[in-house]
Amino acid sequence: MEARALARPAASFLANLSAHGTTVTRRSHQTFSRTKRALNIAPHPAFTTSPAGNSNTIIFNPPAAEPSVHHTPQKFLPKSDPRRKHADLAALFASPYAAPGTVPSSSSTTTTTTTADADAGLPPALDFPSRNNPRYHLTREDVAEIRRLRAEDPARWSVNRLAKKFDCSEVFITICTPAPRDHKENLERKLEAVKRRWGAIRTKARVERAKRKDMLFRGEL
Repeated sequence: MEARALARPAASFLANLSAHGTTVTRRSHQTFSRTKRALNIAPHPAFTTSPAGNSNTIIFNPPAAEPSVHHTPQKFLPKSDPRRKHADLAALFASPYAAPGTVPSSSSTTTTTTTADADAGLPPALDFPSRNNPRYHLTREDVAEIRRLRAEDPARWSVNRLAKKFDCSEVFITICTPAPRDHKENLERKLEAVKRRWGAIRTKARVERAKRKDMLFRGEL
């Protein structure tokens, strides 16, 4: 009984082989070593040999760039294009404030544009303090008053409050009157008390931030 039960699967397997043909396992080309050898194509001779016989060759292959109006040949310009009337194409774009459709003359590069005409097509100026436009409106009496207030009560007259009072930058306040030593030590003690309340995640984040800042200043990022 047991032999008959074992013979039935074998008989069915042989019947399937005879019905669908004999299956033969063959080793094809799709193996790692053969595929690697097939794809190992030698470089083009232009990259390995030099026409002058020298092995040191510079291959100049610049990327495609956007075409410029300065490079348009005269042949492809329409007859109504104002660029046909100018031999020097740079003179056409010399004045950025010229009205659209007008052609500046050759003497436009020598004439100066007035401030009103130059600012006519520009957006309104931002009312924002900048280092490029410094102001020298503080006098010696103002500087003496800043130093007196800072030395009298540095906690009340902070750098930000003095800058707002005298309408100047915070950098000027720090240069004009540094904070007293005891005030700096008090701020350091407060900072250390705050740091002691930090957890492991915040402490690690602060350390990583300081590292990234140093790497940024060294040009490593």
